[in-house]
Amino acid sequence: MHIQKLKILSEVANTGSFSLAGQNLHISQSGISQDIKKIEDELGVKIFDRSRYGVVQTYEGTNIVKKANEVLQKYEELIEEARKILDIHSGNLRVSTIPAFITYLLKPLMEFKNLYSNITIEISENITELTVESVQQNKTEIGLICIYEDIIKEIEHLNFESILVGTLKVYVSSDSPFAKKKKIIPEEIIQQPVVLYNGDYIKWFINNFQHTFGKLNILFSSNQTEELSRLISNGSAIGFAPDFATKSNPYVIEGKMIEIDIINYEPINVTLGIIHSKNRAPSKIEKHLIQFIKSELQYYIS
Repeated sequence: MHIQKLKILSEVANTGSFSLAGQNLHISQSGISQDIKKIEDELGVKIFDRSRYGVVQTYEGTNIVKKANEVLQKYEELIEEARKILDIHSGNLRVSTIPAFITYLLKPLMEFKNLYSNITIEISENITELTVESVQQNKTEIGLICIYEDIIKEIEHLNFESILVGTLKVYVSSDSPFAKKKKIIPEEIIQQPVVLYNGDYIKWFINNFQHTFGKLNILFSSNQTEELSRLISNGSAIGFAPDFATKSNPYVIEGKMIEIDIINYEPINVTLGIIHSKNRAPSKIEKHLIQFIKSELQYYIS
């Protein structure tokens, strides 16, 4: 079980509220509720009773929470020992990410900052090309990017570590006829109004798609995922995104926006990964942050 699940378990027990636990952990209330359900299913034990007055521990849950707190205490002792071994007093780390994953990256970085309070972490949002350039020029230690055909040659002289491999999907309103079929063909896509996330990976896909099937009816592109999701969910347009990019999207979680497959089209695999320089040896703390980001992102969006 991931340590974050134990923290969620402990925080819900301490606050007696999914809402307050979510605020304290910077996770949505629905996210907390889903995680608690997953924990209960994983353990086969009902830990909390829900009522309009709040959340209370069951008899069995009291023992589970007690054990969780003991594990968390040991975890803190482990982290303190790691601090001593790494001899980390202070430092500065710079991370560049494509905007689509800034929300996923903030949680791991906040967690890492809590572990190493003397470390300063700077995070910037850039398109993939600029992130690659920033790492190549040693302006950034770590980059988070999506890999697509046109970018492969540019990262040949960088270290690349894969985090997740997913597939590009189409997203439609729950009222769309395509939502029931769970599939759509390119000829049908061309007939739909489209909104796009303003990222270089999506631009690459759209250029290739239009070259093969003809011009799309693109309403606009934007970096505002909330607005794009709202327009898709109310049936104003369809959109595209890698499946791992929408795991925490509330519109998908609540069933207002449905993920469907593109058929009669070669599957578009998408790789999310971390890049860092080959020209210098990474510090101990940098190596630790890379592994920490990989582990945490796999938890949050897998």
